Amino acid sequence: MSIRFFGPESPADDLARDGGGKAAHMARLHTLGVRVPEWCCIPATVYDSHKDRGELPADVRDDVRAALGELGLSDALIAVRSSGIGEDSAERSFAGQYASFLFQRGDAQIAKAVVDCWASAVSERNVAYRKHTGDTSAPRMGVILQRMVDSEVSGVAFSRNPLVASDRDSIVIDSVIGQGEGLVSGELDADHFEVHRTTMAIKAAIAHKEQARVRDEGGGTKLVTVAGDRARQPSLSDDQVREVARLAQQMHDAFGPQDIEWARANGTLYCLQTRPITTLPPDAVFDARVNGDEVVIWDNSNIIESFAGVTTPLTFTHVNRCYREVYLQYCRVMGVPQLVIAAQEPVFRNMLGLVRGRVYYNLVNWYKLLGMFPGASTSKGFMETMMGVQQALPVELSHVLNPKAIGATYSAPRRLMVLLRTLYRLTRTKSYVAEFMARVERVSRMLEAKDLRALSVPQQVAVYRVLEDDVLRHWTAPIVNDTRCMVAFGMLGALTTRWVARPGDDVGSLRNDLLCGEGDLKSTEPTKLLMRIAERVDRGDAATKRLFLDNAPDIVWAKLEAGAAPVILAEFKAFLREFGFRCVNELKLEEPDLHDDPRFVVSSVQSYLKLGSYSIKAMEEREAAIRQRAEATVRERLGGLRRLLYFASVRWARRAVSDREMLRFERTRMFGVTRRLFRGMGANFERLGLIGDERDVFYLTLDEIIGFHEGRSLATNFRSLVALRRAEFAEYRATPAPPDRFVTRGAATTVMRYPGVLQEADLLASEGADDDPNILRGTPCSPGVVEAPVRVAESLADAEGISREILVTERTDPGWVPVFPACAGLIIERGSLLSHSAVVARELGVPTIVGVRGKPMQRLKTGQRVRMDGGKGEVHIL
Repeated sequence: MSIRFFGPESPADDLARDGGGKAAHMARLHTLGVRVPEWCCIPATVYDSHKDRGELPADVRDDVRAALGELGLSDALIAVRSSGIGEDSAERSFAGQYASFLFQRGDAQIAKAVVDCWASAVSERNVAYRKHTGDTSAPRMGVILQRMVDSEVSGVAFSRNPLVASDRDSIVIDSVIGQGEGLVSGELDADHFEVHRTTMAIKAAIAHKEQARVRDEGGGTKLVTVAGDRARQPSLSDDQVREVARLAQQMHDAFGPQDIEWARANGTLYCLQTRPITTLPPDAVFDARVNGDEVVIWDNSNIIESFAGVTTPLTFTHVNRCYREVYLQYCRVMGVPQLVIAAQEPVFRNMLGLVRGRVYYNLVNWYKLLGMFPGASTSKGFMETMMGVQQALPVELSHVLNPKAIGATYSAPRRLMVLLRTLYRLTRTKSYVAEFMARVERVSRMLEAKDLRALSVPQQVAVYRVLEDDVLRHWTAPIVNDTRCMVAFGMLGALTTRWVARPGDDVGSLRNDLLCGEGDLKSTEPTKLLMRIAERVDRGDAATKRLFLDNAPDIVWAKLEAGAAPVILAEFKAFLREFGFRCVNELKLEEPDLHDDPRFVVSSVQSYLKLGSYSIKAMEEREAAIRQRAEATVRERLGGLRRLLYFASVRWARRAVSDREMLRFERTRMFGVTRRLFRGMGANFERLGLIGDERDVFYLTLDEIIGFHEGRSLATNFRSLVALRRAEFAEYRATPAPPDRFVTRGAATTVMRYPGVLQEADLLASEGADDDPNILRGTPCSPGVVEAPVRVAESLADAEGISREILVTERTDPGWVPVFPACAGLIIERGSLLSHSAVVARELGVPTIVGVRGKPMQRLKTGQRVRMDGGKGEVHIL
């Protein structure tokens, strides 16, 4: 033979260089004495010489025939399997990227299969995989020729659980009837076994295996129906499961965590191949001596309303800086001793976390913050309600609410003084709000009038300092009012439960009804203004009405700017001047606002016009009726001093919620200015050649930008830094998000580097779905019973043109509000009673349920009919 074929006893260096990863691992199995079907490997040097010919030359065919003859496989069925150079390495598995061909026999079939294996080295999917993993090497391939095992049962085994990285005790086995090809592709349902590596105890989940892949007489495999009871019976006996588990453990002990393909035929277990499990973190991640063991609870409850999906570095570092400054300021204003504040600097610095690009609350630190104040154990529930946290602080972490545990002596007299000061501040909120509003108005008007793009980098940094010094460091009113809102809302709920509620009453629903119909909610102003524009169009000339009814939003806008309906255009322009900073994901500074794309406001007006749903008076009357019914219930059940105290509590809560929405509106306004400022900085960085596009600035951190101006930048090659972060954040967007609530132990960022570290035993999932599969339950927010088809919307674009359908979405923010009047109801997977969507929906009179359990985004499909009861928080799937 002119070709030197590789085999089980070939030198390791030769196999690594020219045999390919699969062949190298099979040779390692030989050293362990593991039973592997006979094989040889055509080296990659043959691929190098003949890959472009499209067929196997005659001399190579002769050598293949001779090699198989030496193995006694001349007339045997052969598996022809790709073995790429670098395949199954610790860095890249190339799993599923190369081709293999089963049950091949004879020169012609085998020769064609070899050439087809070579072709898979440069397939479109392989090229894409290399690009995604950063592999710039030229593809090279060996090809394995192996005796085909006509298996009765086959499958895969993992010597460590590949999905739950913290599970260090389980060996995981999946098996199917016949060939494992259908299992690897996901085509077939498989039996699933988890075997404890020490006790060999088995947990089994047996699938209904209706089909199997078996040998096709013409070559390859075919799909057949599994007959009789065999489909429901386990494909492996307990003894056979343990035999596979022992094989997996043997290879784990020799080579570390392994992903193994195996097959059983004629009573014999064969190992077909093995590769390292590349997704597991190092063992040190679970070693407290290296990674630590500090417990952190991460929860994205209401924060997802403001920062949905992946958030860029610049937005996160700006927001994190704001949270630190605001809560430091809050503690000082409320009189928390400076010694306590100084000792808790890590708490203020880490109110938030960025986990694989997603913003989360670091809940332990929020509880520690609460623990700095008197009455923490009582107000803890109020805070959880306000934040939308659906589970209480675990008992084992209750010590964080103990003031003596926060690192400083905090005497009872001093705590009494803080309590009195807090109560005093809560009674002075009105004056704080007025002062804050005047300050924001002054700074905003000044900066909104500036062309921030025309400023130099030092001038832009100076503007950021103005925002910090003149607004952020005077954030007393919003944060004190948040406390007022938390306490007032919590007290109202407690009084309703104790004094008003009767058996069977929904306390939350009654409280919500009392809070609706306030009439002056700032967050509804943009929607009401668009409704007025719709009314003007409807009652105006026919040509303008037809313009809106017959054209797409972008065409309407273009024609308005070209001179059609100048009065309507003027109203839109006035809307944008006042509310143009409001948009979907309005606190994510990388997102475009309505100034960038006004089509959404046109679309909203079109929806109101088509539905005739622009009567603000009717909306307000509907809300007033709900409120009056709730007030009548209270008057019927309470009298005397209790009634006076209760309605005083109602008025306090109404004002607190209304002020909260107004102050959040002003916060968004400041973020609108900040968005324009950062875009201007990006434009300057682009002109300076530091980045390729002005929007690349959002992949830098705030300190990197300011440090560049001040001369303390650690790097100036921002283009490479941006490219690196873009790739990393693109991976975050392309992979599943972490759970809504979970625990980490040790260094928190290990969860970013090794997402499998999220431990299933640690997942603090919200309450599950109802026992009835056709019922979903959540938190009632705005009353009303409606039966209608649903519109499932992952983004606002999915809700475009909604018309008396029930909107189903994961979360909303103020940018969604203009679509609410066109909806028959709202079913929102996330959120709380005080989340923006809940407050505004109550005011607009749209039946709404938030915090809906049971994964409504997955359970419901667009067009499906449901009946929802916003007062009870129930969704019945019809």
